[in-house]
Amino acid sequence: MLLLYVATLCALLVFVVYPTLKVLSTPSWDNVVEVLTSGRTLQAARNSAVITLLSTTSATLLGLFFAFASTRRDIPFRNIFRVIGVLPLFAPPFMVAFAYILVFGRQGLITYHILGLDVNIFGWHGLWLAQTIGMFPLASVIIRGVLEGIHPSTEQAALTLGASETAALRTVLVPLALPGIIGAMLVVAITVLADFGNAAVIAGNYPVLATEAWLRMDGLGDLQGAAVIVSVLMIPAVALFGASRALLGGRVFTTVTGRGADVDQIATPAIIKWSVVVICSLTCALVLIVYVGILLAGMVNKWGSDWSLTFRHWLEVASYADELSVSIKIGIISGLVTALIGQIIAFLHSRSLWFRGALDFLAVLPGALPGVFIGVGFVLAFNAPPIELAGTIWIVVFALGFWHLPQAYQATKAALGQIHRSIEESARDLGASEVRLITDVYMPLLSRSLLASFIQSFIRSVSNVSVVVFMIAPGQILVSAVILRMIGSSNWSAGAALATVLLAITFMCVGVAEAAIRWLGAPARGSQL
Repeated sequence: MLLLYVATLCALLVFVVYPTLKVLSTPSWDNVVEVLTSGRTLQAARNSAVITLLSTTSATLLGLFFAFASTRRDIPFRNIFRVIGVLPLFAPPFMVAFAYILVFGRQGLITYHILGLDVNIFGWHGLWLAQTIGMFPLASVIIRGVLEGIHPSTEQAALTLGASETAALRTVLVPLALPGIIGAMLVVAITVLADFGNAAVIAGNYPVLATEAWLRMDGLGDLQGAAVIVSVLMIPAVALFGASRALLGGRVFTTVTGRGADVDQIATPAIIKWSVVVICSLTCALVLIVYVGILLAGMVNKWGSDWSLTFRHWLEVASYADELSVSIKIGIISGLVTALIGQIIAFLHSRSLWFRGALDFLAVLPGALPGVFIGVGFVLAFNAPPIELAGTIWIVVFALGFWHLPQAYQATKAALGQIHRSIEESARDLGASEVRLITDVYMPLLSRSLLASFIQSFIRSVSNVSVVVFMIAPGQILVSAVILRMIGSSNWSAGAALATVLLAITFMCVGVAEAAIRWLGAPARGSQL
C-alpha cells in the first residue's frame, strides 16, 4: 500500500506539478513585459473576457430551458429534448463551428445557396453561436440534476398558500435551483475560456488567448511568449474552477420533505410551457444542423461549387488509416491511464494516509488548467532531459491521460462513497489480505466506474485538439489535427468525411459502453455515461 502511495504521488508530481512549474518559471521578466504590453495580447484578453461573458450567459440560459423541459412531466417532446440536448457533448470540440461555416457561411448551404444572402460568420458572432450550442449541454446536465432533486411537494405547498402556478415556479423552483444555475455558469465559463477548437476554426480575425498561445508557438516559434499567455489564461480558469468546486463540490441538491409522498408536479403555465417548447425546438434544429451539415458535406464533390454526390471523400478516408490508428491507440492508452490512476488515487484517498489532502488537490488540479496550458507545459517539461518524451506518443498519452484525471477521480470517489465499510470489515474478518480485498471486493464493485471513466477519457482524447496541436510530430499526428488542417485549407468535404468517421467511432464507443454497463448491472452513482 505504501509503495503504491509513493509511486502515485511521484507520478502526480512528475506529470502535473512539473509541467505547471515549467510554464510558470520559463518566461523571463522581459518576456512577460513584452507579451503583456503587446496590443494584440491585450486585445485577445479583452476578447476572451467578452466572449466568455456572452457565451456563458446564453449557454446557461439554454441549458436552463432544456433542464426545465426535460424534468417537467407536462412539457411535450421532453424526451426528444433530453436526447438531442446532449448530442453536442459527443462531438469533437471544433465540429459545431465547422458545421456552421458549411451551413451559414459565405458559401453556406442555407445562407448563400438557399436564401441568397452574403453572410460572414467568421468573427465574434460566429464564435458566440458555436460556443453557445456547443456548451449549453454542460449547463443542462448540471441544472437538470438540481431540478430532479427538488421535491414537487414544495411547489404544491406554495399553491396551498395561495400562490399561482407562475408565482410558485418563480418563488420556489428558481431560488432552490439557483446554486445549480450559478454552478453551471462557472463550469461553462471555464470551458468557454479555455476553448481552442471552435475559436481556431471560426474566430477569424478575432483573437482570443487560447488561439494566441498557439499562434505564438506554431507560427512564431515563441515558446516563452506562449508560456506567458497560457499563464495569464490560467489565472481566471483557476479562480472559476475554485469557485465551482466550492459551490458544487460534494453538495447534494435535495430538498428536505419529511416522509416520502407521491406528489405530482404542479401544472406548468401555458405561456411558459410553449415558450420553452419553441426555444428548445429551435435549439434542437441548430444541433441537428451540425450533424446533417457534416454528413452532407462529406457526400458532395466540392462544397459550395460542385454539389454532385460522390463517395470519393469516404474512399479517401482510407488514406488516413495511420492517423486514425494513432488516434485510437493514443485514445485507448490515455483512457487506461486516466481510469486506472483515477481509481488508485480515489482508493488511496479513502484510506487513512498522510497527505490525503495533497493527493486530492493534485488529482483535481488538471481540471483547472486549460488544454493549451497542458500542451505548452508538456512541451516545455519533456522536450529535453531528464525526462525526454518529445517525438514519442507517450508525451501525448500522459498529457491527455493526466488532463482527464479529475473526472475519473471524482467519479470513482463517488462510487467508493456508496460502498459501506462493513463489506470491507466482513472480508477482513474472513481473513482476506490487502491484495484479496482489492481484487475480490473493490475491483468488481468499481468496474462500472472504471469503464465509464475509460470511455469518457477515450472519447475526449481521440477528438482533442487543444493539447495535441502543440505536440504534432512525424508518426504521432492525430486525426483531429488532420481535420483542423483540412478546414484551414478549405478542403471542407474531405474534412467532413473524416469528421464523420470520428463521430462514428465516438458513438460506437458510447453504444458499447452502454451495453457493457447494462450487462454489469445498474449504473452506480458517479457513472458518467
